[in-house]
Amino acid sequence: MPLPDEAEASAISIYDTRSGTERPFTPAHPGQVGIYVCGVTPYAPPHVGHARPLVIWDVIRTHLERRGYLVTLVQNFTDVDDKLIERASRDGVAVEDLAARHSGQYLHLMERLLVRPPDIMPRATEHVADIIDLVGRLLEGENAYTSQGDVYFQVASAPDYGLLPRRDAEAMKAGARLDPNPAKRDPRDFALWKRQIPGEPSWRSPFGGGRPGWHVECSAMAHRYLGTEIDLHGGGVDLVFPHHENERVQSEAGYGVRPHVRFWVHNGLVTTDGTKMSKSLENGADLASLVDRFGGPVVRGFLLSAHYRSPLEFSMEALSDFARAYERIKRLHLATINAAPPARDLPAEEGERVMNFPVRLLRALDRDFNTARAFAELFEMVRAANALISGLSSSGGPVTDRDRENARGFARRNLAMADAALGLFARTQTEEQNPVPDEVEGLLEARRLARSRRDFTEADRIRDQIAALGYQVEDTPDGSTARPLGDPRG
Repeated sequence: MPLPDEAEASAISIYDTRSGTERPFTPAHPGQVGIYVCGVTPYAPPHVGHARPLVIWDVIRTHLERRGYLVTLVQNFTDVDDKLIERASRDGVAVEDLAARHSGQYLHLMERLLVRPPDIMPRATEHVADIIDLVGRLLEGENAYTSQGDVYFQVASAPDYGLLPRRDAEAMKAGARLDPNPAKRDPRDFALWKRQIPGEPSWRSPFGGGRPGWHVECSAMAHRYLGTEIDLHGGGVDLVFPHHENERVQSEAGYGVRPHVRFWVHNGLVTTDGTKMSKSLENGADLASLVDRFGGPVVRGFLLSAHYRSPLEFSMEALSDFARAYERIKRLHLATINAAPPARDLPAEEGERVMNFPVRLLRALDRDFNTARAFAELFEMVRAANALISGLSSSGGPVTDRDRENARGFARRNLAMADAALGLFARTQTEEQNPVPDEVEGLLEARRLARSRRDFTEADRIRDQIAALGYQVEDTPDGSTARPLGDPRG
């Protein structure tokens, strides 16, 4: 893969939350881009809000690669957390089994949304040693302290605390007083390590048995795979404070590099009736059901139809409207799939729109990954191509049969490029026609985890659960799969 030349590299500009400006992108290391994206806490089935950062970062990664960069994308699972522990206790299941089940559903839906898996998908429970190392660094540097068996980051040691959310110290203290904790020296201080509580997951450490705090997990995992300086760090705008600000100050204090992140990139939230879609609010539209009904490409396109930094209001009417618009793209795709390469330029205004689509598409994505503009250009190209193929032009001049064939050839090229950039068409219809339910995928992941710890009684119990849903498990050297009971394969 060639390195981007200076002109192409400088063409990309990205909005940085820290500076509050859109500025030219330059990575820490020429030709390479390291990205860390905060993933989900898998304690419930994914809703459509979880899918938005998935598809956004898939497009960002693809576009950076198109511009010649070698990209490493890291996205984690927070598989030990207060919410996981509470839900597992309520449901009477092990924390690790609950996390494995919903992680499996998430991964399956990622595939159905045409999202390439991240290069690395670390789990917090697999990186406790890295977390303990960072906590130790912070204690040694007097950026942290122990209190009643917990370890807290000392916010007073970070004079610029509040930089990312642009909040002053007094405003954050006022907010913190709403939840007073006498164990803290300062109400803004946050937990790095939580003391062991019976019935909760715990690990041994130099500062006592317990488990990691939420913020420190991402700092340790990002450093483990991307080093001390990260090019792009992403997540929802709701993570700016406290999660990303806490992550920023502890990483900069512990690893000694400022800034720790070159560009903080935050996506707007999916809302319903103006309210954030959230598992805790129980207002989330079930992602699996939407993909079953509309197909992965349509749901994906809808999530990309607004600029990533803008909120996206979800409704079934809005999704249905996009599905009807998507049909125009699909019809043109089917009508031009066997078209010959274009042999000459096209006439009229429509011809210019069709021929120059690649430049317009890349320009939109170069400017802060503007997928809304990219889709607008795509729909305009589809309109122009259909006009020419139908023998029409805005100038009223003649459109020859040769022009119509050339229009089909340009349209085929354009749709292939748009597909590569935005993800428009499923490579196979098999999954959409007969998908394995996400509940079954989640159970398969929980069974894999049980087998890995040699809990075969639990594995057999999960197999029975899968059978009760109408699927049989097949164990192979490459892993376990499920197929409908009575399926003659194998």
